Amino acid sequence: MKKILLTILTATISTFTLHAQTPKYSSLTVSQLLELSSSGDACATDAIGDCYALGNGGVKIDKDVAYTYYKKSIPGLEQMVLEGNAEAMNRLAGNIMNKDVYGKEDPARAFSLYSKAAEMGHAAAQNNLGIFYQFGYNTGVDYGKAFIWYLKSAEQDYAPAMLSLGFMYESAQGMEKDMDKAIEWYEKAAEKGNNTAIGNLAYIYWYGKDGVVEDKTKARHYYQLLADKGDAEALNYVGYCYYEGIAGVEQNDSIALTYYIKAANAGDALGQYNIGHSYQYGRGTKIDYTKAFTWYEKSAMQNSPYGQTALGNCYRSGIGVTKNAYQASVWYQKAADQDHADAINKLGELYRDGNGVFRNVNKAAELFRRAERLGDENARRNLESLGK
Repeated sequence: MKKILLTILTATISTFTLHAQTPKYSSLTVSQLLELSSSGDACATDAIGDCYALGNGGVKIDKDVAYTYYKKSIPGLEQMVLEGNAEAMNRLAGNIMNKDVYGKEDPARAFSLYSKAAEMGHAAAQNNLGIFYQFGYNTGVDYGKAFIWYLKSAEQDYAPAMLSLGFMYESAQGMEKDMDKAIEWYEKAAEKGNNTAIGNLAYIYWYGKDGVVEDKTKARHYYQLLADKGDAEALNYVGYCYYEGIAGVEQNDSIALTYYIKAANAGDALGQYNIGHSYQYGRGTKIDYTKAFTWYEKSAMQNSPYGQTALGNCYRSGIGVTKNAYQASVWYQKAADQDHADAINKLGELYRDGNGVFRNVNKAAELFRRAERLGDENARRNLESLGK
């Protein structure tokens, strides 16, 4: 039986974007922001753009609408900057760094605005100034200054800065690697509800990254936090815990399938694959090969090599569909193009047997060798059987 699959996540930070959100505005609904905007608050107008950019405030993500509000806010922000408003400085700088909003990027002016707002004690601007120093926007990379500004921001309870400090300790940027310090800052950011920090903690504990003791129960706790927010990958992880009966939960196929369905409905290709697997083998539901095929196909159409390989298996063996070895070869090839070892080996078997493709033992051996290099034991045995 094939194993239910998890996404192999990396703990890289995806938050190195310039943050405009501040507590004054981020907690408001679009309706409340519209009221402030209509009274002439350009920061509120800009914050409406944030809502549409991030899907906050009770609206769905709509980049075009977001950009419309960002552009609309600029004249008012310019006036507020002249009046010495730090919030406006931070928001205007963010727009200036978005060429789709401002027409061009102007890092020099953005740096100046962030610096002024940061010196005035604006937490988001301090974080954004840290980003400029960390990545060398308009200045050389200076991890020391980045750390200083992140720390100033974090001391004001600004979660993105806490996350960035955690990343610097994890990645040894300007300091020795220190996973204890990294975890400490990730935990602080996680307590503020920062999803990336929560995900990083889950990853670190799940895989025992960089010397941290593996703790799947603790990891599941963090994945559960994300799953409760509808995160597709986290839903898949929690489902896997119930499928295997690990990480502090009892084995329960039905609960596992429930999580996989939620993950799949949120667009997760591995969640779709796992539903197919559940139907194929009767885990949490009755065996239904037609539904297994349907879910594998959904996963395959999202370019998942696992879904593509499973779909190839269905065509090869007639699982939920009429046997068609040629179609099997097509889907194995798609997965093989992504270096999926199992698919490469199975494609080799088709060439070895002349099943759905013209028989070509040399090509089969070449594929078996490639799969073996990727760690596939079946490929090693297939090579031995060919005497290659």
